[in-house]
Amino acid sequence: MNEIKSSLAATLARGSLGRRLLFLTILFVMLAEVMIFLPSAAAFRTNWLQDRVQAARLAAIAVEAAPDMKVSDEIASQLMTTAGIKAVRVQSEGVSEMILRAPRQAMPYATVDLRRPSTAQALVETCDSLFFHQERFLRVLDNFGPEKGDYIEVLVPEADLRRELFAFSVRTLIFSAVISLITAALIYTTLLFVIIRPMRHLSQAMSRFQNAPENPASVITPSGRNDEIGTAEATLHDMQTQLRQALVHKARLAALGEAVAKINHDLRNILTSAQLVSDRMAMNEDPKIRTMGERLVRAISRGVALCQTTLQYGRAEEEKPHSRPLKLREALEDAFMDACDGDCAIAFDNGVEAGTRLLADPDQVHRIILNLMRNAVQAMQGKGSLSVRAQTRDDKVFITLADTGPGIPPKARENLFKPFSGSTRKDGAGLGLAIARELARNHGGDVTLVRTGKGGTVFELVLPKAA
Repeated sequence: MNEIKSSLAATLARGSLGRRLLFLTILFVMLAEVMIFLPSAAAFRTNWLQDRVQAARLAAIAVEAAPDMKVSDEIASQLMTTAGIKAVRVQSEGVSEMILRAPRQAMPYATVDLRRPSTAQALVETCDSLFFHQERFLRVLDNFGPEKGDYIEVLVPEADLRRELFAFSVRTLIFSAVISLITAALIYTTLLFVIIRPMRHLSQAMSRFQNAPENPASVITPSGRNDEIGTAEATLHDMQTQLRQALVHKARLAALGEAVAKINHDLRNILTSAQLVSDRMAMNEDPKIRTMGERLVRAISRGVALCQTTLQYGRAEEEKPHSRPLKLREALEDAFMDACDGDCAIAFDNGVEAGTRLLADPDQVHRIILNLMRNAVQAMQGKGSLSVRAQTRDDKVFITLADTGPGIPPKARENLFKPFSGSTRKDGAGLGLAIARELARNHGGDVTLVRTGKGGTVFELVLPKAA
């Protein structure tokens, strides 16, 4: 009982889908009944007139059976009253004869010819008789006898027809209202269980998930239906499950980032102390100790760089670019100097024209290009060539960076731009390309892999062009 009351309350709630559906169902059923009513009323009117014509024929037979085809005024009045008519005229074999004549009444009349029935005309005349009150007679014409030209003419008061038609309309209206309510109730009940309640279930499931996405109980349980709603439930279940897992994963990453941020200061102190010891070991006269010290220095440097890079990526989002015009050729030269230092022997071919300019944040552009070039330098192990070309199309500059390295392994290509997943080196964090793409997209551009293989790797960087 409580469930029925709650369903009814939800149905009648202001603006609810169930309330609109109930109203539209009743409206459309009533419109269908109205469309059925007019032809039914027209058929009733035609039958009523035909009954009067048939009664007039019987009255005419009674008159013909009388001596000299004459009856008294009292009998004539009784015949016409019984038949519900005012006068009868017969046209037979070219001769027109008044069979029954009523007392004269000064009243107009309208002609209704039953010999040539018309549905449209019947509808119009039915509405005219029902809705427009006029004191007049109806002159009804119908066939009489086997001859083509023979007909019977009957005069009936339209007031009698209107009264009967009104009574028929009232009966039909009551019957139609009952049928409409029953039909609407059946249709609505069916739609309520087939559509409305499942849709309400979907809506409530989405609201529950919105309020508590981390709670496994907020994920919808599919009903197992084989229709579109069942498909929607299954799709929503999969989407909520994947989203909840992603939120849990991101929450863990956030907690990890917060933990790394808290230990960053202490870790730096520890690494600084270790670096001092390793520097002394690297300057030792013993070759073995010096070699071990140099390796330790490199390991500690990589650890510091990894902490810094992880902290930088762990921020909620990168700062908004402060764009200004800058020369692309010079930015490429500066980035290559930082990427290729020490024992680097890579030939750099900067094929960008001196007049090519970008509209971007200089620091962020340096980080983007530096990450791409550093990956290329590491892939070529400090030996090979790196060439850069640029083309301007519309309001964008398309920059290609091609190296002569061994190419990217197939497994690394699948997660190339995913943080902590796309590195091709054992000691890599897998953040360089992820950071480069994020910074490029913040400028309205992008970083994509064009091709890779034994002949080398080509990346494309798209950035806005300066006016």
